Amino acid sequence: MTTYPVTESQPLKSTNPFRPAPMTPEEISKVEQIVDITCCPKEDALKHLRRKGGNVEQALDAIFNGESADEVPKSSAGDMESLRAAAAGVVTTGAPLLRDIFRPADSPRVSKSEKPSPPMIDLTGDDDEEMSRALRASLEDQGPVFRPSDRAPNPDWAMVPSNVEVHQDPVSQEDQQMNQAIEASLQFVVNDEYDEPLLEDRVRKGHCPVALRPTNAAYCYAGLLLHALFFVPQVRYRVSRWRPQPEDYVEQDPQMVGPPTSGPGFILWSLLELFVNMDLARMSELNVDKCLDAFETVAWNISSSEGPGEISCDCYNKLTSTLELELHEPVLAEAEYTDLPRIFYFQYNYSDTEITSFGDLDPRFDMAVVKVDIRGTPDANDLLSCLSQELFPERYQRQQVIFKSSEIVAFQLMRHYTTNGERELFSFPPHLYLDQFLRENVELANEKRRRQWELNAQVDKLNQRKAELTRDQDRDVLADLRSSIFYYENIAESDNEERKAELKDTLTRLKQILTDIEAELQEIETTVSASRAEAAIVFDCPELQKSKYDLRAVLVHDGLAGRTRLYSYVKYKGVWWKTVDSLVTEVSEDVVLNDAAGLHLRAGPYFLIYSAALSEEEENMPMAWPDLLKDSVKHNNHLFFRELSEEKRATVEDPNSPPTLPFVPVPPVDVDIEEVSTLDSEPLLRPASAERMDID
Repeated sequence: MTTYPVTESQPLKSTNPFRPAPMTPEEISKVEQIVDITCCPKEDALKHLRRKGGNVEQALDAIFNGESADEVPKSSAGDMESLRAAAAGVVTTGAPLLRDIFRPADSPRVSKSEKPSPPMIDLTGDDDEEMSRALRASLEDQGPVFRPSDRAPNPDWAMVPSNVEVHQDPVSQEDQQMNQAIEASLQFVVNDEYDEPLLEDRVRKGHCPVALRPTNAAYCYAGLLLHALFFVPQVRYRVSRWRPQPEDYVEQDPQMVGPPTSGPGFILWSLLELFVNMDLARMSELNVDKCLDAFETVAWNISSSEGPGEISCDCYNKLTSTLELELHEPVLAEAEYTDLPRIFYFQYNYSDTEITSFGDLDPRFDMAVVKVDIRGTPDANDLLSCLSQELFPERYQRQQVIFKSSEIVAFQLMRHYTTNGERELFSFPPHLYLDQFLRENVELANEKRRRQWELNAQVDKLNQRKAELTRDQDRDVLADLRSSIFYYENIAESDNEERKAELKDTLTRLKQILTDIEAELQEIETTVSASRAEAAIVFDCPELQKSKYDLRAVLVHDGLAGRTRLYSYVKYKGVWWKTVDSLVTEVSEDVVLNDAAGLHLRAGPYFLIYSAALSEEEENMPMAWPDLLKDSVKHNNHLFFRELSEEKRATVEDPNSPPTLPFVPVPPVDVDIEEVSTLDSEPLLRPASAERMDID
């Protein structure tokens, strides 16, 4: 006797009618998602998942609505036509309907077994009485049946008061439930406090990055943004070589000793001091309250349901607009602005526009952050596809292109889910090429893009044909067809020779239909795979692979509120690091690209920073920090080590070279800068960063 595989729509039957069948690998993954979000038992999660046909979103809805996991969903068992279709199976386009080749039962059914048994019901007939007897017989063998209670409703059982007005806005039930869950979580953790770690636990290990922590959780987004900028090689290199210019002292005493205290120079000096500490400090974390004050950072309302993307974008634009004008080499200070290299802001416009000259940064033509709309559709669920739709909304009409590229490009990811289906991870590559968006490559890029659209259209057409072959009114046609074959091959029996011949003929025709459908589906899968593979590499040509950019930082929000709900990934010396508040751990690149945190809360990665690819030697080039700041940080390290226990101090290694100036203890004063006499009678700035690290 030949057996046929059972599809997902036909769970494996258990010998015990009250014991669920083992979970499939796909069900295991979905159950884990449900348990992570709802914290319900795995058994209940599995029951809800199977009751909803494997749909995670509907299972979550059932749990949030308080539905019982053991409740039997309403069935259309009374519909005779539906039962016949379920038993026989229905094939749509590409094959004749199964009910057209079935014949009425014209002979009595005889069981081979000598043991008395219920009469065999011929499901191929049109007799409703036989179908009713089959239904009754199946119900008798199933044991207890769970159904809604017959008791009168009691207001005390209601999940919400009966006098609460029903929401009338055009918002889906899934959206309402998700928003309620987010708001509840925000209210629960909004008052998290700054946790000061023990001194012994604040020792930096090796090249592990330093964490930046503001005292107020409302500024965590800004701390992560500054943290990320340090790990962009181009930013770190240029900041290390910046020095105050005479114009930075115009409103101050030109003869004063010390850094600027206002204006753009003060912002750059604060960033420079921060970067020196991040490079040389031997503490595992630094408090950045004063640095954020220097940048006039705005607090994020973490108690709202609005994510940190927009405020991070505003903060980034505000900071980089200053850096763009201040970080150029001194030798280029007298050059025209249009001749200077672009660091953060690239120049863009429509491809048919003639741009002759530019003055200062103009928001009409210059951009540092590209806002990417994520709608979760299969054709635009990755960064490059979304960029193509953003820059070419009408295909070849008024294309937006990059006239002059920048060394750094940032992306704000904005999620606008419009469907209730399964949400897939938004993908972004570790490396990308911007050549297809450059003005000089418009013609070639359009040719490649046209071919990509043709391939995607072919895939859509084939997927539609696949749906016609496998689905009919939300039923799995192949599952029904296999069930019918199983019935005719293993259950339908007759001692009448004519009836046997009819059963055999029907079985043969069903098998042939199944074979034809499976062959066509296999051909569709092969063609779809080939088309998708070609579409993925359509831009892989030397002419469009000159402007390579590497992923440097990823900022993530898991959808909940609190200082540990925002975290980042940064790449440093070829290694990816994850920073959650004060905890910094090494992770693989696969973890960075496939982090599913916040997927079902409309959250996840919200800010990406790419920069032009560099050689390993260029990325690890030593920084030219000012000796004054280097000495300040090294002296602070000395103070920090002195506070440690002797046992802990014996395990600490300091990779820094000794200060160029001897250490002189600084008495506590109320000003940030003070001249202190040294052995060489040279003025020495009081280490302002010592106060920020709370060690003096």
